[in-house]
Amino acid sequence: MKGAAGPGLPSRLRARLPPSLRLLLAASLVVPLGFLVGAAWYDHHRLQNEAHANLARLSAVAREHALKVVETNSLVLDRMEDRIRGLSWAEIEAQNEPIQRWLRGLDERFAQITSLHLTRPDGRVVTLSIAWPTPSLSVADRLYFRRLRDGEPGMIFSEPVRSRLTGIVTFAVARRRESADGQFDGALIGSILPGYFQAQWHAMDPEGRASFALMRTDGQMLAVHPSAGDGLHGPPDPATVPEAVRHPSIANPVIARFGERGEWLTAFRQVGQHPLVVSVTLSLDQVRAEWLANTARMALLCLVAALALGFTTLLAIRRWRSEQVMLSELTISRDELQAEIARREAAEAGLLQAQRLESLGRLTGGVAHDFNNLLTAILGTVHLLERHLGAAADERMRKYIGMVRDAVQRGARLNASLLAFARRQKLHATSLDANDLVQGFAPLIQRALGEAVTLAVHLEPGLPPCRADAAQLEAALLNLAINARDAMTRGGTVMLSTRSAPLDAAQLATNPDARPGFYVALALQDTGTGMPPEVRERAFEPFFTTKPQGKGTGLGLSQVFGFMRQLGGHVTIESALGEGTEITLFLPVAAEPPAALPVPAPSHPDGLRPPAHATILVVEDDERVREVAAETLRDAGFQVVAVQDGPEALAMLGRPGRFDLMFSDIVMPGGMTGIELAQAARRMHPRLPILLATGFAATVEGAADHGFEVLPKPYDQAALVRRIAELLAERQPVA
Repeated sequence: MKGAAGPGLPSRLRARLPPSLRLLLAASLVVPLGFLVGAAWYDHHRLQNEAHANLARLSAVAREHALKVVETNSLVLDRMEDRIRGLSWAEIEAQNEPIQRWLRGLDERFAQITSLHLTRPDGRVVTLSIAWPTPSLSVADRLYFRRLRDGEPGMIFSEPVRSRLTGIVTFAVARRRESADGQFDGALIGSILPGYFQAQWHAMDPEGRASFALMRTDGQMLAVHPSAGDGLHGPPDPATVPEAVRHPSIANPVIARFGERGEWLTAFRQVGQHPLVVSVTLSLDQVRAEWLANTARMALLCLVAALALGFTTLLAIRRWRSEQVMLSELTISRDELQAEIARREAAEAGLLQAQRLESLGRLTGGVAHDFNNLLTAILGTVHLLERHLGAAADERMRKYIGMVRDAVQRGARLNASLLAFARRQKLHATSLDANDLVQGFAPLIQRALGEAVTLAVHLEPGLPPCRADAAQLEAALLNLAINARDAMTRGGTVMLSTRSAPLDAAQLATNPDARPGFYVALALQDTGTGMPPEVRERAFEPFFTTKPQGKGTGLGLSQVFGFMRQLGGHVTIESALGEGTEITLFLPVAAEPPAALPVPAPSHPDGLRPPAHATILVVEDDERVREVAAETLRDAGFQVVAVQDGPEALAMLGRPGRFDLMFSDIVMPGGMTGIELAQAARRMHPRLPILLATGFAATVEGAADHGFEVLPKPYDQAALVRRIAELLAERQPVA
């Protein structure tokens, strides 16, 4: 059965057909089809040749007609010039009535002319072939008159204009009148009716298969048939004027194809030596429609012949064809199954690859802001404890307070690193205890994961010390935790574990920066959606992300990868779609014992003397930070009014009384930021000192854009009190 499904089966079945049936089947298809192709090809060329010949004939007749009209108008202008030759404009005006009668008689002899003009050098019309009620008619504003006045020789063909006398759309044929010394001395003008050309073109093509146009060589349309609109044509776009119009051939027509929605065949002929072009356009769509209609009729005849020839063979091969179709479908299914097996094998091979390029960073500003608010509240509370305990604190209490201050400063350094992931950081690798680091950092990871995700920690006892940059390692763990949270939209569990792991040369074959030996492994495993093979293979590439636009930068895993490579460590990723993801960081083992971080001495705002009766307006949405800041300022001797958002602060500023300084957070709810609040407060009280605070590094660096001083979070309470006292000392009296 397996051999029967092979690719040679359809050929064997075809070979069993009788030769007469095969010959008749071929003849029933090939003969009608060949006849149809040949007849269609011949008919297509015949119709194309007829279209070219018809186009050449129509364009030649249209050119001759246009040339006759133009030459007639040229003779009319010659006769007008002869009539007034030697007469000054004063003499012409004196003889206006006989000259006008003569012009009217000349005008009435030619149907294409609507009026004849004699125009002074200033553009005022002296004599018209028709009576007009306005004695001050002028053509000085017409473009063709300015061209004559500027010295353009020969006949000038104006753009179509609406006559101010009759309201009819015409175009003018004009010529300069020159004085004896060759200076411009007025113009001889004849107005031509575009309808004269349109009537002739309609008579040439009563069926309306072609369209005609008379245009200048700059593309300005003078007459069009079939006409559309009022007959006025605006100035042409030079970029759209065909080359055949700008440089037409006098002897032979230029035939071109063009079109976007339809295909057109156009012939361009120059009208004598004049800057005029006659164009005749045939729609090739009509030619194609006629060809398709002829082809359809021939196809119908061929189809009848093919059906008659093939009917006798179709019954005999009907069963064979059904079997062939079935076997073809089985062959296609077999090929698709083999291709799927190959793809699965390629995906399994791709699981062994765990390296990509390096890059840095991803964390959102909201997490950084909340983290800075938390650090600010802790740092302020420590400051208040130191102030209230004073000399009553023993050495042990001062040590514990110093440890808390040191932890806050370490958190601030970590947050600064998170906010600067886009820059390459210099590593400060030291010997550290991975278990201690994980235990101290687990609360922050739980905060990043949120309430819907449970963090489980498993630490292997007796781990050797490892070499790493503590801040960068914490940032990497936080980054992995946020990725795990995003992969568990409905919540889940994250396991953070440590262990000792040996890596041999085969496991590090793709990592030239690591050496075989023992490593300390930190693994973070989630129960999220997992990754398909094509995503897993590119997970460490910079800027690669599967999150929607604006939800991720694709730099998080790249930063982890680069950080581990820079340490001389290793990173692996194991994931399957629907089965979660586990990322393991292998840190090099350190030879020396873990280093202890120094405990910095606390700073005190001693010696500060705030101005008497100074009142501070504190604006902060975080309740803990607001209470700590207010208590700190009260403890320093200030009077404090604390509010939670911008609208409430504006209401306080609008009440009777006076505030000596406003201290506000920048990022707040309620539809108003701290910067907007500061701007509104400055409009209400122009000399009010204002100090802002924020946990966003970009806002601190961009303080010059809004002009207000910004204190970065977490800030030292002594520094806060000191800066407020300095601003109050510098202030001018507030009205």
